[in-house]
Amino acid sequence: MSRKMSRRKFLKISLSAGAGIAALSNGVPLAAQDMMYSEAPELAELVAAGDLPPVADRLPANPVVIEPLDSIGEYGGAIRTGIFQNRGFQARSAWGPEPILRIGWDSSTIEPNIAESWEYANGGNTFVLHLREGMKWSDGEPFGSHDFDFYWNHVLTNSTLSPSPRSEFVINGELAEFEMVDDLTVQWTFVAPHANLPGLLSHWIGSQLPRWMPRHYLEQFHPDFADAAELDAKIAEAGFSTWDELFNNRVAVQYGLHFDNVDLPNLLPFKTSRPMELNIVVADRNPYYWKVDPEGHQLPYINQVILTNYEGADVRDAAIAAGEMNWVNTDLTFTNFPLYQENAEAGNYEVRLWQTSRSAEHTIMFNHNAKDEGLREIFNDVRFKQAMSMAIDRQTIANVVYQGFGAPSQVQVIPGSKFRVEEYVTRHTEYDTAAAGALLDDMGLTAGDDGMRTRADGSALSIRMDISIGQPGSEDVGELLREFLAEVGVDLDVRVVAREQIRALIDNNDIECGIWIADKCSDSMFPHTPVWHVPFLPTDWNQWGPQYAVHYASGGESGEAPMGDVAQVQQLFDQMKTTIDEAERVNIGQEIMRLNVDNLWNIGDVGEVPIPVVLGTNFRNYPAQGFTSFDWLGNHQYHIEQCYFEGGEWVGAPS
Repeated sequence: MSRKMSRRKFLKISLSAGAGIAALSNGVPLAAQDMMYSEAPELAELVAAGDLPPVADRLPANPVVIEPLDSIGEYGGAIRTGIFQNRGFQARSAWGPEPILRIGWDSSTIEPNIAESWEYANGGNTFVLHLREGMKWSDGEPFGSHDFDFYWNHVLTNSTLSPSPRSEFVINGELAEFEMVDDLTVQWTFVAPHANLPGLLSHWIGSQLPRWMPRHYLEQFHPDFADAAELDAKIAEAGFSTWDELFNNRVAVQYGLHFDNVDLPNLLPFKTSRPMELNIVVADRNPYYWKVDPEGHQLPYINQVILTNYEGADVRDAAIAAGEMNWVNTDLTFTNFPLYQENAEAGNYEVRLWQTSRSAEHTIMFNHNAKDEGLREIFNDVRFKQAMSMAIDRQTIANVVYQGFGAPSQVQVIPGSKFRVEEYVTRHTEYDTAAAGALLDDMGLTAGDDGMRTRADGSALSIRMDISIGQPGSEDVGELLREFLAEVGVDLDVRVVAREQIRALIDNNDIECGIWIADKCSDSMFPHTPVWHVPFLPTDWNQWGPQYAVHYASGGESGEAPMGDVAQVQQLFDQMKTTIDEAERVNIGQEIMRLNVDNLWNIGDVGEVPIPVVLGTNFRNYPAQGFTSFDWLGNHQYHIEQCYFEGGEWVGAPS
């Protein structure tokens, strides 16, 4: 691959991640009928020694057949990747994850995965999952409906483990009714159609559910099944005080992979073989993995994943440049693109530029629930937000921070999305300090002899912006924003603080102005999790209406009740949840987008900025151009299990 890619060439890349998601259609997997199966040499040796059943006995009756991107692979080698500060999400695609359903190669279509098929019944109110016959956990125990039953009746509805039900299974305030129909069929019945459930089961919740499901393993830690004396002994031995502390410890995972408990069975391509020691975790191939290639080779091709947990982003970046890793993506910083490129040849890796789900690199959010009544009044005046948007020199941001990449963009959805309206994307993105100043004058925010403005009470118009340490490009953009706003007389006090402190500021409603990566803006995520566009999830990073989100999530018992367009956008989200008709869903989504740009609850900077992806030079079956972001759980749509090292090992592997 060429080492350099122009902005023009990058922007011509056209994949379908933004295109319509087939949320209500059922993808059809390749058939595995009448195949002769084979396996990795290491597993064949275990079979020959009598330590492992034959491969045909380990696979389900109808294993998933993965068509490789380019070629049938070779067994061998290790993915060497890294995260920092225990953020497992930065490498989640290295070991899976494996949701109940999954997102297809096109980055938008929903397909079968753990579940072999799904359907709506009962006028759309009942959602049915059909599981794979003969599928097994990584320890060889059967996987089936009984595992879903354990999760629903002994975890989700257990008040100790789950003080409140998961919102993903609630429609119109009512928790679904679950039924284990037979050994391979489960269903949920809601008070109205749950149109977003396929999307949710192909995403984060779908990847998290399996950790609660290995009934055969988890019953020993649950008082509904375990002998009381034996359970008390386990609790004491592990150093815990209560059974739920022990239980939660045993199921604590990073997108399916347990960093400490090697005994927890999973459904991933890899299973933990060495727990976190000296900041390194090792996961070996899962001998009961339920996917094969078209020639019957059991996947994955790669032997193991070796993950290093670094102290910080700068340390990980130095390790990349030193050639210590052959697979790093999702959370790399574009501002370090030159560093990665300069060291690629010596490090036996290459750098690719992929697209993300960020409609803008950042969302700038003024807190409409601010405790300061004066600031609250200012922030709720759309003229102020229009002025702030027009005060931003987005071309300078693109040139200075992103090496010329980036197009002016509000926080909408990414190119190709069926919800995207181009006029909304660019509204109020023109750089016009005169127009911005006129709007502020109209508001009565007068400028003194020094050019800085005052509030109605005569105090200085000063706003605190808190930026999380480690957010890609945020500190550089924050400093530029401080300069831009000063040009129109607004003092922006920029502070860089720990991520945990940002969380506390949001939870306590002490944020004045926030800034965050504006991801989650693809069709794979926006319909079910529109965190920037609708204040509904108080545990996320929306900072323009944190108390509106609390009010929504609590059913009105706490927080601040929204009015006007904020109330309307929440109502539209409720409609989206229960609307199956795709054309109507698009209309609802575009109306949400219109209300957002009309009110500028979020202000965007620049969109269409690529993200670096680092891959070993002989790493195969990964696309030259692709998409990576939380919207796709990293980039699990590209099936890490079908990737391989040409020659059976990374050319840069330590000797």
